[in-house]
Amino acid sequence: MFDYAHLKALSIVVSQGGFDKAAQHLFISQSAVSQRIKQLEDKVGQSLLIRTNPVQPTETGKRLLRHYAQVQLLESELRSEMDVDDPSLPTIVKIAVNADSLATWFLPALAEVFKQHKWLLELIIDDEAYTHNLLKNGEAVGCVTTSQLALTGCSSEFLGNMEYICVATPEFIEQYFLTDPSIDDIALAPAVVFSTKDKLHDKFLSFYFGMTDKSWREHKIPSSESFLEAIKMGMGYGLVGHLQAQSLLDSGELIEVFPNKRMQVPLYWQHWNIKAKQTSVIYRSLAASAQTALVNG
Repeated sequence: MFDYAHLKALSIVVSQGGFDKAAQHLFISQSAVSQRIKQLEDKVGQSLLIRTNPVQPTETGKRLLRHYAQVQLLESELRSEMDVDDPSLPTIVKIAVNADSLATWFLPALAEVFKQHKWLLELIIDDEAYTHNLLKNGEAVGCVTTSQLALTGCSSEFLGNMEYICVATPEFIEQYFLTDPSIDDIALAPAVVFSTKDKLHDKFLSFYFGMTDKSWREHKIPSSESFLEAIKMGMGYGLVGHLQAQSLLDSGELIEVFPNKRMQVPLYWQHWNIKAKQTSVIYRSLAASAQTALVNG
């Protein structure tokens, strides 16, 4: 049996990035924090932290952090069921989500749920191809991801497809794509991409034009709102989710650069296989909203 004060110390050290801040957070001395971590490491017989700046959990440390987070979630549900909720210990639900979902359908799907249950939401934003790593490491209880294969100890539920449309302003198209664009034209036209992690634009050009040499020019703007603003200001062309693009296409502010050339990205909800009300309630809300917001074909 683990001493949960020791597990809490491990969790706080990792979340705060070091022993000094963890000690301040726990209102104990740094040596006391170090002692708790040492006792936990002695018990499991392995190192749990990589002493970098900030500190990072080892693989064993990640497994313990995931276990501790699951126990915390179940305990908060038990307190609620027994009607002994402590206002000083609110239920915090950590979810990993991609920026495009967050900017469109995700929050409206969950707002009423969190208000009704008085839970606190802690979001971690990452590319949809990477969010499942946060679930695996115990940093989130659930995630919106493109990974269909459920992680060990988790379930995976299909939500729907986010359809991406390649768009630009009329002025940009007139400058770069006035005639049927060649590969050389595409290489010279600046693209707008979300970040170095975002490979959607690479896949789009590879699938439709056979471009695999990364010969094109691109702006990297890691903000869903600013990414779209850059396209609207004529800085470049880019792939925009249908929920953000459609009204701009209808108004004529943006034009589809390559008609009928679209990318569909499947999204899944993955969560821990524990009998916690939070994950099941959240999935029902996400699924209901995704049914109308996402493309299910």
